[in-house]
Amino acid sequence: MIARDWLSRGSLGWLLAAQFALVSTHLGHLPVWVLALWLFVAGWRVLVFQGRVGFPPRWVKLIAIAGAVAGIWSSYGSWQGLEPMAALLVSGFCFKLMEAATRRDAYVLIFLGYFVALSAFLFGQELLAVLHVALAVGLLLTAQVALHQTDHAAFSRQALRLATMLLLQALPLALLLFLVTPRLAPMWRVPIPGEHARTGMSEVIAPGDVAKLARSAELVFRARFDQPAPPPADLYWRGLVLDHFDGRAWRPGPAAEWLRRSTASPAPPGIDYEIFLEPTGTRWLYALWPSMSRQSGIVETADGRLVSVQPVHDKFRYQVRLLSDSAATVVRDSGTLPPPQRRSALRLPADSNPRTRQWAAALRDSHPDDAQLIAAVLGHLRHEPFVYTLQPPTLGEHSIDEFLFQTRRGFCEHYASSFAFVLRAAGIPARVVAGYQGGEPNPLNGTLVVRQYDAHAWVEAWLPEYGWVRLDPTAAVAPERVEMGLEGALPGGEFLAEQPLSPNRYRHIPWLNRARMQLDSINYQWMRWVVDYRGQTQEAVLRRLLGEIDTWRLLLFAIAAGGVSLLLCAAMLFGRHWHQRQPPERRLFERFCRQMARRGYPRPAALAARNYGEWLQQQRPEWQFVRPVIDSFEALQYRPLTPVQRRLLLQRLRAGVRQAARAS
Repeated sequence: MIARDWLSRGSLGWLLAAQFALVSTHLGHLPVWVLALWLFVAGWRVLVFQGRVGFPPRWVKLIAIAGAVAGIWSSYGSWQGLEPMAALLVSGFCFKLMEAATRRDAYVLIFLGYFVALSAFLFGQELLAVLHVALAVGLLLTAQVALHQTDHAAFSRQALRLATMLLLQALPLALLLFLVTPRLAPMWRVPIPGEHARTGMSEVIAPGDVAKLARSAELVFRARFDQPAPPPADLYWRGLVLDHFDGRAWRPGPAAEWLRRSTASPAPPGIDYEIFLEPTGTRWLYALWPSMSRQSGIVETADGRLVSVQPVHDKFRYQVRLLSDSAATVVRDSGTLPPPQRRSALRLPADSNPRTRQWAAALRDSHPDDAQLIAAVLGHLRHEPFVYTLQPPTLGEHSIDEFLFQTRRGFCEHYASSFAFVLRAAGIPARVVAGYQGGEPNPLNGTLVVRQYDAHAWVEAWLPEYGWVRLDPTAAVAPERVEMGLEGALPGGEFLAEQPLSPNRYRHIPWLNRARMQLDSINYQWMRWVVDYRGQTQEAVLRRLLGEIDTWRLLLFAIAAGGVSLLLCAAMLFGRHWHQRQPPERRLFERFCRQMARRGYPRPAALAARNYGEWLQQQRPEWQFVRPVIDSFEALQYRPLTPVQRRLLLQRLRAGVRQAARAS
């Protein structure tokens, strides 16, 4: 193998820095052992460079690969999904470093690194994540530049400077392509990582499921109203309607009939708002009730839910209208509930929770009116010693009986499930609704931020004179949950107890809360104008720039913008005076000559540096700095030097020039 093909210290140093930056972009969704794997591999490679150990033999590589495969299976229990595949990709990326010995190996590692950088965007596209990936790509490009340099310093500033220049030159062209390139849907779909949807809401609600969501501060969606938002007590974001109970969990019933809302004008009166939903991998959307959407690709079910035609694998922004009281009668049915729906809303499993059935029958005997019976049940929850908590005890076979008459400790799904069971046992059609309640207003951008800990479950009951009516038994036990959010309803220390570093846990600290709100506002604008730059948004921007959108205007705009980009690149390439920058020793010597000229001893153009120095010493023998300046300059110009020798001679030359500036 030719010696010059071996990786230099500078190339290896930048490769290590780039690989650490790339691995760290995946730490939010990969297990910690991946970072430990990289530290082990990087340490081994450094020892190889220092000559303390050799490149690993085949049996060591096989053991490392087997350990990574076992770690992936132990962490996820499956090979399906993005997270296991990302862990496999990052592990292979780390292992390649262990055997990287030549420039060819480094090129493979670098090109694989670009793919690792792209894969990070499958998990998040927030501004901080983009900046993190951009830093990693910059270091990767610096490592690629360092492969072609002769400077063997561990971190050559020249490589970093050239890589930064290349990125800046590519920036105008990237901006042009971003503005004019149409956003086309991918020909393939990527499943959402993990076993659950990104929002965590599943189609089955059992005791403890919603409580698991409430332990997370992950963003679910942002909402923005054209008018003042409804009060917190009215912010019930419906997602799922569950009307089938198997004795423990609630599920959606038979497939609801699809109803497509008419797009005829004029639209019913109401309040317009938009929702920016995070990827969920599901079709159901979140909206207040009653709401309608006249946006293409969204349909409404018979139970009043909004559903996307395609699963939401990307961030999805949709427009919704909250109907006013006069228009709400369009969707709020009243009168007689159709027999199939009534049977579905009253069905209970046989021999399930007998004590609750007896209690419901007794309530029905003493309260023939449905509204009075509902008030009696809510009064019972309000006055008995029920506790709202994220840490309820485990329930057995007859979970409703145990909760209502023994433990009396639970989260919203416990109260909603038991309340709906009691109503059904008393002959009142009822169903459980899962979604989110409330949201945190951000005054900086006027949005309402809904997070995982806002997950909630409530009940809708059928009353002939009103139709389906929302009832929240949790509000009877912990009214603070509806008015103040989860933080105000839980006992001290339970809110985000499993995420002690989450900034949402410290909203009582003013400066931290302001910084959190500012970051959220920046992320919202980034998502709205950059990540979601497509369709109508892209068309509006191009119309503002071009007036009309046609092929010739777009072509002329692209040519003009491309020409400007090329001019900027040319200016950055050629620099000042359209020539390459002089080396530091040449600039220092020219400064020395200018100093001598100001003192009356100019250097003739044809006079060599050595002869000029001898002439200066003849004129001014007391100037002891002349010989060190000349000797250092000639050595830097004409002798082969190591990096250490070059650095010492530059220091000596600078010191001589400074002495010349002070000489009289």
